[in-house]
Amino acid sequence: DTSMVKIVRMFLALFATLWYTTSQLNSSAPFYIDSNSKSSIIEKMGDTNYYQTPEPKIKYSSADADCLAKNIYFEAGVESTAGKLAVANVTINRKLNVNYPNTICGVVQEGIHYYDAELKDHVPVRNRCQFSWYCDGRTDIPNEGKTWESSRALAITVLESHYDEELIDITDGAIFYHANWMKKYPSWSKQKIIMASIDRHIFYGNKRKLY
Repeated sequence: DTSMVKIVRMFLALFATLWYTTSQLNSSAPFYIDSNSKSSIIEKMGDTNYYQTPEPKIKYSSADADCLAKNIYFEAGVESTAGKLAVANVTINRKLNVNYPNTICGVVQEGIHYYDAELKDHVPVRNRCQFSWYCDGRTDIPNEGKTWESSRALAITVLESHYDEELIDITDGAIFYHANWMKKYPSWSKQKIIMASIDRHIFYGNKRKLY
């Protein structure tokens, strides 16, 4: 009768669904055709995480890249790649040091600020910051061109290498530096140890001299 036909059809449909979902033809594992028998389908034993999405790496913000690029550009834009990298190393070393801000922009923009009502923003006090270009009263907008492009590219490379734990520190951990053309070196330099001298800068570590 009609009810029996419906039951049989439902049974067949359920059986077909179960067969399809459990069949090797519908397996989520990758497979290949055996070279010895083209008609044989052999399941490939592979990584059980084959279809899992890799965990994203630690990302740096566009602000981080911009701040580091500007620090490289204004502090060592006309120097060699080594000179640029050394400035980037110091910036990173300060970020990792508990005595300094824990962000790239925090390190680069560290200094005394005041609120400018006209600009409706906090601006640095003249000559009262860690990196002179940031509080010298001049524009902080880089000139478009090769120097800025190379500074930007290096900043991104440094950040990626830093988060991948592959960044080489050519300053051996320096967190201070000054220009080597200064007639009189800063008084603080007498209490530090020289870690490197690269291009136009001398780099120092945060250690007292033993002599």
